[in-house]
Amino acid sequence: MRNLHLEQRLLGIQTILNGVHAAGASMSNTSKGRERESFINRFLCEVFPTPFRFGSGDITDKSGQRSGQMDVVVEYPFTPSLPLVGPDSTRLYLAEGVAAVIEVKSDVAAQWDEVVSAAKRLRPLKRQFAGAMSMGPPPGPQIPLFAVGFKGWKDKEAVQTKVDPELVQGVLVVDPGVFVSSPEYRQVNAIDHWALWGFISSLHWAMSRLVSASADPLDYAV
Repeated sequence: MRNLHLEQRLLGIQTILNGVHAAGASMSNTSKGRERESFINRFLCEVFPTPFRFGSGDITDKSGQRSGQMDVVVEYPFTPSLPLVGPDSTRLYLAEGVAAVIEVKSDVAAQWDEVVSAAKRLRPLKRQFAGAMSMGPPPGPQIPLFAVGFKGWKDKEAVQTKVDPELVQGVLVVDPGVFVSSPEYRQVNAIDHWALWGFISSLHWAMSRLVSASADPLDYAV
């Protein structure tokens, strides 16, 4: 049975997210993008407990590959990352320290090419854990990428065609509320305000199944 208290809270959050999108409609594209990325970042920080950290920046791996700027980076608490000066600066992340990446778009359907471009930049990077303890199947070398759009496709069937286990592991459309994820990330198909819960659940799976891991930062210097 669905929890009515949870359902009511999700409905309220969906309303707030739609309001953020509407409130920034008259701003420049750059300002709108930064505002929405920042809101999703803060929202996720409030939803998920410590020790996970959310930020933005570039990711690199031991081979020297680099992703370019990623909108929201979900960070494991196992490795360091390098900020610039200031509390809200972008970071340079080590691949082994990244649980997932989220690309945030105003209209994910209209901006799908940007999502695919980000996914293709991320795809060559590989996580190489020296040792790991997990609950269930351990995460693989690929860093998962989820796309979040305030607007976009209206039905699950259209969103389903965009989910690709090799590139994009899940897609959330806030309005009207659709979320679909790949089999590795719970194979969720959810609509309405429950789409938010589907997204949170898939992201939780990406973050929480790795209980501990060892990765030597010195490997990046030799």
